[in-house]
Amino acid sequence: MLKGTKSTSLNYSSVINGETAVYMTAQIPESGKSNSSKNIQNKELYEANKTECRKDMAAFDEMLWQIEDQRETTGGTANETEK
Repeated sequence: MLKGTKSTSLNYSSVINGETAVYMTAQIPESGKSNSSKNIQNKELYEANKTECRKDMAAFDEMLWQIEDQRETTGGTANETEK
């Protein structure tokens, strides 16, 4: 029997002058709760560009919430698949 789960992955970065300041990732299963994280990769770059980085982090959150809301309204599908 084949068992597994399906999920959507988001992997984004807040990039300033070609350098990554913040790395953001999320896993959104077809059913169940999502998991996301944000990691500051370059503290000096983040501190110097906090406003821009926070705009990027807010845009990432909006993207995540939009996918979560879409899954809720469409009901998603079963988290586990058996064949």
